[in-house]
Parts: sequence; structure tokens; C-alpha cells
Amino acid sequence: MGAPGGSSKPDHNDGPVRMKSSSLLDHYGDTQRRMLELLLHVPGGATVDALVSELEITTNAVRQHLAVLERDGLVARTGAQRTRGRPEIIFSLTSRGREAFPRSYAQLAESLIEEIGSAIGPESLEGAMQRMGRRAGNRARLHGMPSSIEDTAAAMRDAGYEASTSPAEAAEAEIVAYNCVFHRLAERFPSVCQFDLAFLQAVTGRKVEHRECMVRGGQICRFGFGAKTPGK
Repeated sequence: MGAPGGSSKPDHNDGPVRMKSSSLLDHYGDTQRRMLELLLHVPGGATVDALVSELEITTNAVRQHLAVLERDGLVARTGAQRTRGRPEIIFSLTSRGREAFPRSYAQLAESLIEEIGSAIGPESLEGAMQRMGRRAGNRARLHGMPSSIEDTAAAMRDAGYEASTSPAEAAEAEIVAYNCVFHRLAERFPSVCQFDLAFLQAVTGRKVEHRECMVRGGQICRFGFGAKTPGK
């Protein structure tokens, strides 16, 4: 699937990758961001005519922008408003659209991990992270996530990682991540890394080795994959 706004997606298979923007909104143009902001402040949704009036652009332009946002799952048709002529469709933000706006879960997550770690101890916290990772990986498999290394790297990119796979000619399969979405948490609670390892192992059905880790002084996070476990 193409990147939001119709731009092409960069190739992540090998070589250096381009860093993602810090927010999903950064992938969209000024007018599309203004449209999303307007819809955020109108919980009941808005018609095309209302958006034309607020944005001061043409009807065709509004429809084109809505088509992109609707395609990307940020906006949906949620009803119709009766007028003297044909009913006008009402467009509203979806849950994904609301989540596109800046939010901060890091402080809550840090407090939760600290509280849980204090209650059960470091070793038990590591085990809890492993169980959470396995559950997340098994849930992804149940929902049809493919188990290939390439598909796993793509899923990591969707989760915010800048991840690429080792070249096809490499002796062993690897995923390299140039950033870590849990970096701040992992610096304080290294057991958080166990979540990623358990998730990758559950999804791919392969034993995973954490060969390089940014929290442990590495420049990247590098995950090596062994042979597929029978029955996985």
C-alpha cells in the first residue's frame, strides 16, 4: 500500500532507510491536516459543503482530500444530513484518525512498569515481558499475520520501527532496526527488550538472537533468526 497522501513508499529491503516523521500527521499536506483538525473539533462530523466553507477551497479539492483520508482509514462516512436537495454525506474522524494526533503513553507505561517491577521483582518482570510478547505474537498470527522475515520487518515498520531485512545473499536472516519505539523505557527497564524478542519468536516460529542492542551500547538493534521450529 502506498504511503499516505499518495507518495511512494521507500524500499526497506537493504541499504540505509529514511527515517519516518515523528507523527502520522507529518505524512499529509497542510490542507489535509487542517481538514483532520476541523473534524477533530466537530465530533458529529461535517459535510463537504461545511468543509468547503471552513477551508476556503473548491468542492472538488475537498472531495479529493477526503478520498485520500478515507482510503487511509482516518475519515469515514457516518451518516447523511437532509437538505432541500439530495442528502449530504457526513464525514467524521475514525478512531485511527483521532489517534493520529499527538498523544503520550510513555509516562503512564513507565509508571506501570515501575509499579509492577516493584511488586514482583526484576526476574518476574522479565518473565512477564516475555509472556506479553508471546501473546502479542500469537494474537498476530491468529489474525493472519504472515510468518516470513520480510513480513515481520514490514509489521515492525507499521509499528514505528525503521526496520530492514538482511540482503537475500546473506548467510543468515536478520532484521535490523535503526530506532527503538521503546527506547526510553528499555533504557530504564532493560527487560522491556524481552517483549520484542518473544514477539518476533512467536510470529516467525524461529529462535531469535538479539545480536546488537542500542540499550547495551550498540548503534542499531539487530535480530538474528535461526531455523524454523518444527510445527510452527
